[in-house]
Amino acid sequence: MKKTIIFIVIILLLIAACVYYSCMQREKFEQEKKEAVAEAVQSTIDSMNLCRVLEVPKQQVQAHKPPPPPPPEPKKVQAEEPVEPDMLTDERDGQQYKIFEVEDDWWMGENLNFPTQESWCYDVQESNCDKWGRLYTWKEATITCPQGWHLPNDQEWSKLINYYGGVHYAGKSFKVGGSSPFNAFMSGYYYHEGSFGKVGVSAYFWSATEQNNDYASFKGVYSTVDNVGTYTYIKIDGMSVRCVKDR
Repeated sequence: MKKTIIFIVIILLLIAACVYYSCMQREKFEQEKKEAVAEAVQSTIDSMNLCRVLEVPKQQVQAHKPPPPPPPEPKKVQAEEPVEPDMLTDERDGQQYKIFEVEDDWWMGENLNFPTQESWCYDVQESNCDKWGRLYTWKEATITCPQGWHLPNDQEWSKLINYYGGVHYAGKSFKVGGSSPFNAFMSGYYYHEGSFGKVGVSAYFWSATEQNNDYASFKGVYSTVDNVGTYTYIKIDGMSVRCVKDR
């Protein structure tokens, strides 16, 4: 009797499984059928839209106008004479120096090249003075600027440096080809025992600010970095000079 009941239960379970599988297959078929129909409809709509886009109405073609002719070339205007940069003429020897203005201060845009007893051309070559100016002791630098001009002090240097981005960036503007008219030639320095150094690498400019009897302040501009250095150095060595106009 038990065996018969178990057998009947198994048969019923198999029948239920078959019915469930059949229903699932039908539902899947219906879903795929709906998706296929929707895809076909969308494809038809897309094709119709594409045809409309590609179709050019006759009235549009007829209304199309050719592009206007190119405008006539402007008449050639005679170029104006180039404006000479502001210049300073040193009345002592007739030499001229480019100058520029920053916040009401006028600066020389070239190194001073007025011969004095305590000044030198790099490597004692006169042609180097023509390129880079002369190298002066500090004492000579304080008295050698043209009349109406003077050696700038640290405060005046700081004003110029800050205008061009501060000590960390102004060196980039100061170099030849930079954004300022300063044009710092890498003119090197003179060592008081008779040697020269750092040409093409560094430029050193005296400041009127004195530290003590033996040392004075100077500014350094370098070919490999963008900062402007402030240091003190022995006064009897030779460095470049830039002058500022008296107020």
